[in-house]
Amino acid sequence: MQVGPGAGNVLDIRGLDISYGAGAPTIRGVELSMAPGEILGLIGESGSGKSTVAMACMGLLPKTAQVRADQFTVCGQDVSALDRRGWRDLRGGHAGMIFQDAMGALDPSMRIGNQIAEVIGRHRGLRGKARARAVVDVLEKVGVPEPGKRARHYSFQLSGGLRQRVAIALALAGDPQLLLADEPTTALDVTVQAGILQLFRQVRDDFGVGILLISHDMGVIAQTADRVGVMLNGEIVEQGPVSEVLVRPQDDYTKRLLDAMPRLDGPGIPSEHEDETAVFEIQDLHKTFRVKGQTIAAVRGVSLDIRRGEVLSVVGESGSGKSTLARLVAGLETPTAGAVKLDGKKLARRGRTALSGRLQMVFQHPLGSLNPRLRIGTSVREPLGSSLGKGEDVRARIAKALQEVDLPADAAGRFPHEMSGGQAQRVAIARSLIAGPEVVILDEPTSALDVSVQAQILELLEELKKQGDLTYLFISHDLAVVRQISDRVAVMYAGEVVELGETSQVFNEPKHWYTKVLLSAVPSPDPRSRGDLDAAAKSGSGGSAGSGGEGPRCSFMMRCPMADDLCATVRPPLADEGSGHLVACHHPREAEVTHEVSA
Repeated sequence: MQVGPGAGNVLDIRGLDISYGAGAPTIRGVELSMAPGEILGLIGESGSGKSTVAMACMGLLPKTAQVRADQFTVCGQDVSALDRRGWRDLRGGHAGMIFQDAMGALDPSMRIGNQIAEVIGRHRGLRGKARARAVVDVLEKVGVPEPGKRARHYSFQLSGGLRQRVAIALALAGDPQLLLADEPTTALDVTVQAGILQLFRQVRDDFGVGILLISHDMGVIAQTADRVGVMLNGEIVEQGPVSEVLVRPQDDYTKRLLDAMPRLDGPGIPSEHEDETAVFEIQDLHKTFRVKGQTIAAVRGVSLDIRRGEVLSVVGESGSGKSTLARLVAGLETPTAGAVKLDGKKLARRGRTALSGRLQMVFQHPLGSLNPRLRIGTSVREPLGSSLGKGEDVRARIAKALQEVDLPADAAGRFPHEMSGGQAQRVAIARSLIAGPEVVILDEPTSALDVSVQAQILELLEELKKQGDLTYLFISHDLAVVRQISDRVAVMYAGEVVELGETSQVFNEPKHWYTKVLLSAVPSPDPRSRGDLDAAAKSGSGGSAGSGGEGPRCSFMMRCPMADDLCATVRPPLADEGSGHLVACHHPREAEVTHEVSA
């Protein structure tokens, strides 16, 4: 659908420039129009200007921002003429905004029902029982289970997916005509994301609102939006129906973004790994935590090995136990039961110091793992401890480590806040490699990065592995990334490994129903394969990856379409289905037959 400027549009922007001070405009000549009931995607990398345009629509830019436009109307109102009261009426009553961080957008000191009631009272004028009914009604419409009960909860009592649904309910509470959603699914698991994308389509259809969906994920836009605009350096370089822009892109930048996207149907990196020697052996590993008087089993009976020179990826939703497993291997947590063996010898507590020279970690948020008060060179040097003296030898070692991750030597003198996200992750990798480890644990190392930067980091990791004969334990919930980099894949659910095999086996012939759910929920960047994510969304609402429970039953049975009496009474063992492909399922053949990759 081609939309042009018109009185009926919920958004009309022509010739928009935004600048700060006397500098050149950071947003230049932006033109966007959106009709009621339309989802318009806006994609681009960090710094492209996507969020700045959305904040301008809501009057949330800093006072130093200078906004100029030939036309700038939101829900029929000329925003250049709005005073403080006009902006207050527009926000919530006509246009609502959904932010990436739902926890940060919700008041932790107020019950969620009270927050929604406040918006309903202000913009719809409802009071008393009518307002209370409206609160429950909007929570129910966005798919919050037991809305009356949840309305009495605080935001910290909800899962990430439920918090995002509450944030959407809050944006809809004033009955707006326009929703601006800024990276609303970036921090969510793939199955929860599928449910939120399904909800956006439902909101468009049921409420008739227009949705400006901002994302750097091509798959999210391809599977949700009607039209798309591509931004680069403050300008829209391409715009049109998703069926045209993402299938036959005309601009070189759009082509580069699509080429950089890891895909489930891509070839991945051919495995050249042949060494079967186990560096780490994990034997019947358990880890439990006591939380508010309850025992939580984070890892339950995991047994696997990490082979020399391979990339073993561990995938699963939040709460599945994958990060706890990584911390157990790294010696950052002590097992409740079971053992971690290094070169065949059980790793004792007193051996952790020696382990640090052979194993290092790269964390998800590099800026959070770097001391903001230390220069980059000092942070990179830390793993060396006192093993080197001072002077030219140390500086040469640091310069070499930075050079290996494609950073200039003068980066050593900078502070973390002076680095981009991709540069900060390269620093984290340099710090992990400077001491010459054998094994590197990477915990979600690319989840916060733009697609092109992500591609660069994956290529860098592969090259460094070849040069240094490294072994990687790669933790991720991004299956397309895992497909690209891994030799073998372990799928975790509720603290257990439910499937383990070579990457081609797990992706092409999944034998566990949970693996099938994860694969089917990945949004494809090709709008021609716009699939029905309803099944994946439904499976994501039937439990969580950390809610398998104890007892003699399958941990996935509450979410599995094939669950029967056997699943309810006998926990399936991790058994070999052939060629080293292990699965913990009583019905593995059915999962394999019905699997269809959505990308």
